[in-house]
Amino acid sequence: MKSFLFDTNALIYWVNEGAEPHGDVSALIRKTVSENMPVFALASSLNDVYYAMRRHYSSEAAARESVRDIAELFDLVDLAGPFVFEALDSDEPDYEDGLIRAAAEALQVSAIVSYDRKAFRRSAVPRVTAAEALTKTIV
Repeated sequence: MKSFLFDTNALIYWVNEGAEPHGDVSALIRKTVSENMPVFALASSLNDVYYAMRRHYSSEAAARESVRDIAELFDLVDLAGPFVFEALDSDEPDYEDGLIRAAAEALQVSAIVSYDRKAFRRSAVPRVTAAEALTKTIV
C-alpha cells in the first residue's frame, strides 16, 4: 500500500488556498483519504504551518484551524531521539529535512511529498511533488 510523508512546505500549500500547488496537494490528499492510504506529517511541522499561516496568510483563528485540519487527517510522527541524531548526522541541506528523511526512512513510506528540490537527493525514499505522486507509480 502506498504511503506518504508530507514535508512542511506541502502542508502549507494544502492549507493555503492561494498557493499554486494547492490544487495538486488537495487532490493527492483526497486520493489518500479515499483509498485509505497512510499519510504522515512530523508533529514539529505543525509549528511551522501555524507560523507561516498566521504571519503571512491568515488570521489567528484560521491558522489554528489549519493546524487542526492537519492534526485530524494526518498520522503525526513524534520526534524520538534517534530521529534527532540521524538528522544531525545527515547530509541533508538543513536540520528539518534531516528529520523528515529520518522519519520517512524509518516509516518506509513510498515517498516524501515535498517542493524542496535540493532535499532528499540521497534518501532511500524518493521525493515527489503532489502532481508527480498523482501521475507516477510510486512503489
